[in-house]
Amino acid sequence: MKKMVNDSSNRRIAHLKVLWEKNQPHIQIYDHDTEKVTTQSLIGYGLSYQVPTPFEKVCVNYGDLFKAKKQNRCEKLVKSGKKCGNCIREDNIFASQFHNVHTKDRSSISQKILKRMEKENILYIAGFLDGSTKVGTSASSRIQTRLLEQGAIHAVLVVETPDGITVRLLEDLITKELGVGQAISTRRKIDGLLNPLMKESLQEELNIISKRVKECVLTSGITEITEIHTTWDNEYSSEKCWEKIQKYPINLSTGSHDMEILSVVGRVVALNHSSGMTLLADLDELLGITVEYGQILGDEISVQAKLF
Repeated sequence: MKKMVNDSSNRRIAHLKVLWEKNQPHIQIYDHDTEKVTTQSLIGYGLSYQVPTPFEKVCVNYGDLFKAKKQNRCEKLVKSGKKCGNCIREDNIFASQFHNVHTKDRSSISQKILKRMEKENILYIAGFLDGSTKVGTSASSRIQTRLLEQGAIHAVLVVETPDGITVRLLEDLITKELGVGQAISTRRKIDGLLNPLMKESLQEELNIISKRVKECVLTSGITEITEIHTTWDNEYSSEKCWEKIQKYPINLSTGSHDMEILSVVGRVVALNHSSGMTLLADLDELLGITVEYGQILGDEISVQAKLF
């Protein structure tokens, strides 16, 4: 590994969040020198940086709070993890109410969350390239964004409900009756991108599961639903750069790197490395870490070519 190069022309920045806006992937960036938060498209974005010592991290919530002019609620710098203590506490309180609103007494839920529950929601089944499937929910207005955020490859939208509480009751019912889980690990998503199943097989499996889900919903006694059965496909995952892709061998949180982002699935990226290889990396490794960004010569890598 090379020694760090100190160059006054390098910018000190922290990448905070991957954002999907209008079905396009973006990265939220905090600039230490200007103390501003900006958003930039990820497609074609150059990851040319080095991680300096001493190590410094910025709370990944800081950008959103900065834009909302509520940054005083955030401690900004963190010693470990990705969020400061204040943000962890606030997020935990919100998550506890938001995800369990259908199991709690309404008097214990904030009016802000109850208001959000008044919107139409969709119950969906999503599939990933390792063969994993999950049941999930989303506000109808942002269903495509939700699926892109999760890095789903194929999905079947089963039913729409008039509110967020009904859809959560159905989601729990599907998990209980059919054994379909509600979360897929990033590791499994990456395994699927590295060693993908045939997409046709995944689509067939989801069609079978979605029919069972529909039957379960229709016999649940919950009547305020609208059948949809619309399919969705992740166009990014079909791009040629993902074919026979291999994992980038260096963690993005250490060392020096020189790459360009070609495509994005969830928070996982296909990279054009300076060596000419196309490699896969998890952007979550980089989020919150202060880096020196500029014309950086990346560390040498060794990757064995796939034979099949």
